Amino acid sequence: MNQLLLHNGIDVDPFPKLIWKFKYNFPYDSLSSLINELKSKTPKNSKLEAGAAFSTAPAKFDPPHTWPELQDFRQWIGEPLDFLWNHFNFNSYSGSTVTNSWINTHEKGGSTLEHNHNFSLFVVTAYLKLPKDSGFIEFRDPLEYHKNNTPIEPEEELWKSVPCETNDILIFPGWLKHRVPQSNTNEERVVLTMNIGPAV
Repeated sequence: MNQLLLHNGIDVDPFPKLIWKFKYNFPYDSLSSLINELKSKTPKNSKLEAGAAFSTAPAKFDPPHTWPELQDFRQWIGEPLDFLWNHFNFNSYSGSTVTNSWINTHEKGGSTLEHNHNFSLFVVTAYLKLPKDSGFIEFRDPLEYHKNNTPIEPEEELWKSVPCETNDILIFPGWLKHRVPQSNTNEERVVLTMNIGPAV
């Protein structure tokens, strides 16, 4: 038993939790051909992708969240976003909207570099296909600069991974820095990402 529990110690955290996980059964079979078509039409790759990785983020057309095949998901995601709006104590709530969406794919050796999402309240990361050994998303400790006068952990320990599986969804603030390490499998990793902002 945890020694703190023997002394009636409890975890007290009055602040909003930053990263939330949900589950949705995506119709991947009906999405795969649309994903390949969008990739073939995307004129250039994102500078955030390295190695055998590709992103349709530079494309200014046919964003995945507008596909009829994802209409049910767009309706479903509304409830988690409503909950998180209140969880983060945002005011003047009039609903949320998807401001952009894209598909990222990784093959063996592919990775996504450290970044955040400017001007986005939330980021929705949906794992359409997440094979074993294809890599878990990693988040950088947002309190790292406040720990300068403490026995701070080594640089790499500032990054914490979040294990996921196919059909998992992560929602987190757009300012939170994150990255994806290199994939170690030949099987393709496919992720849908959406930026969320307040409804106009």
